[in-house]
Amino acid sequence: MSGVGAALLRSALAGGLLSFVVATGAAAQPVPYLALESVPPGASVCAGGVCQTEALAQVFRLLEMTEAGRPIPAIHVLQVGDSHTAGGRITGAVRARLQARFGYAQDGGDATFPVYDERRSGVLLFEFGMVGATLREMQGWRDVDVSGGPPHWAADLIILAFGTNEGFEDGLDAVAYEAQLRGQIIRLRRLTPGASLMILGAPDALRGGVADGCSADGQRAPPPSLALVRDVQRRVAADMGVAFWDWHGRMGGDCSADRLALMAEPYMRGDRVHFTSAGADWIGGVLAGDLLAAYDAWKAEAARAAGGVE
Repeated sequence: MSGVGAALLRSALAGGLLSFVVATGAAAQPVPYLALESVPPGASVCAGGVCQTEALAQVFRLLEMTEAGRPIPAIHVLQVGDSHTAGGRITGAVRARLQARFGYAQDGGDATFPVYDERRSGVLLFEFGMVGATLREMQGWRDVDVSGGPPHWAADLIILAFGTNEGFEDGLDAVAYEAQLRGQIIRLRRLTPGASLMILGAPDALRGGVADGCSADGQRAPPPSLALVRDVQRRVAADMGVAFWDWHGRMGGDCSADRLALMAEPYMRGDRVHFTSAGADWIGGVLAGDLLAAYDAWKAEAARAAGGVE
């Protein structure tokens, strides 16, 4: 193991987090995910699901060079977040789509301790997820791995996927949350000045035990803080020039967690918070599709600006 993968493992061991962290980015072979087309993506507040796509220009340039066959090092994508990330299935779908198009820089090893040849062009995607995590957990993570290596989140694209657990906090302090989010973006830019950053807006989720809720049985509704979290994320991303993916809109908007849970093949679990395997494959495919569409639009615009032909 080398690079980001090794640093992630060392950091988890050093911080005593190994029993709580699931880092599943290192599969020995690409996982064959099937495209699930039965549910179209929902309407979004962002064109094509992603706001501030210009913030992804740096990683798009690397993808373009890789696609053109130029011999550049592997492109590293790192997603940090809560149980949606720790499950590894959503990111697995994204990884499969990116590697199918741009290749994967992997050479030998096994599912537990893979060996990567990072000199090969391609995409490597790693997850660092903790069940129950909020953005506050990032404040305790070391800037540099204890072995003296690079920052354990050194990557070309860093995806922040927090917000669900903050959304279930009653009386969330929106001012403090906004300060935390801005602080972590500033920190990441200091540590990895060349990286593109993207925030995944908090998805729809429901809490039980309410009256006149939006669910089919009327007993579930989104916790009040969830929309607040989502609003802060989108506003901060726009203000600080960070890409933002409208997870809530793309999964169907308000109370979509209930509708997806009641499908013949459920995409959400009964808790109306977590995705089933099929649902994770689906929403991961939506995210990957939106990223690739944004990349294709950027590439076409770059060609027009250069006087090229589409």
